Amino acid sequence: MPRLSEIKYSHEETVSAISGYFDFLAAMYLDEDAIQRPPEGGWLEITPDRLRGLGKTDKVVELLRHIPYLRSGEWYHQSEAEAAPSGIHFYNWIEAIRRVDHPDSNREIGDPNIFTEPPEDWGLVPAHVVGLITTKQDLWLLDTELGVIYWVSGPGWLCLQPTREPVLDDAYDIGESETDWRLEPSWAIVDFFELLKDAFRQLNSIPLTPTVVLDPKGVKLSGIREEALALVQTIYREHGWPDMARYRKDECLRAIRETLKERYGEECRQLFIDMDKW
Repeated sequence: MPRLSEIKYSHEETVSAISGYFDFLAAMYLDEDAIQRPPEGGWLEITPDRLRGLGKTDKVVELLRHIPYLRSGEWYHQSEAEAAPSGIHFYNWIEAIRRVDHPDSNREIGDPNIFTEPPEDWGLVPAHVVGLITTKQDLWLLDTELGVIYWVSGPGWLCLQPTREPVLDDAYDIGESETDWRLEPSWAIVDFFELLKDAFRQLNSIPLTPTVVLDPKGVKLSGIREEALALVQTIYREHGWPDMARYRKDECLRAIRETLKERYGEECRQLFIDMDKW
């Protein structure tokens, strides 16, 4: 297992890891136009002045300025698509800023920290740490000083038997603020996103539509779910997954849609599929 002392934060590697992860999702199931990519030089709207009310370091601002985002729905700027195990929705920082009234004023953008950091630790998370997702349970906290990501309340099936080695030390060893999230599993940033990819490669996380992802080990397999998820796993493998050179994305997603509709009809709602949009 790597130790904290062996890990260094790299802005370039972090941007590349997040961008590469979104590219991976788009190659498997995500609509390409769901990804909002920064212009050359980064998002113009994200500046230290615009984000001054968040209490974050310039290093965090620089990261948020250069990473891509997933297009958000209407719920607190979270991505419309589930984009990781455990039904993860990414927080869309660029949309959060754009939707503020009077964007050219000096008005603060509000407090996205409320949606991306542990509620019991509001105001206690260090300035060099930033949250990437917004969900009911899980949180990802990226530390731009240590070069790691903490998975707060992550799924046991993945965090207890990870495919990538977590960091051996906890931050108490180096004198960080004693908060509970520092005891959560953490990974070097590049390893973390490879861990997520592995869950999809092994079909432990299964996209059913371009926006819905279910984990067989993480949901109650009642009703049609167990049979349907096993069926979808088979369809992915029949279409070449996880061999990217052989995988036929469009054919695969079409086969999943047609098969589930034909076999289960309205019962697909048990799979958290919005039948009105599918």
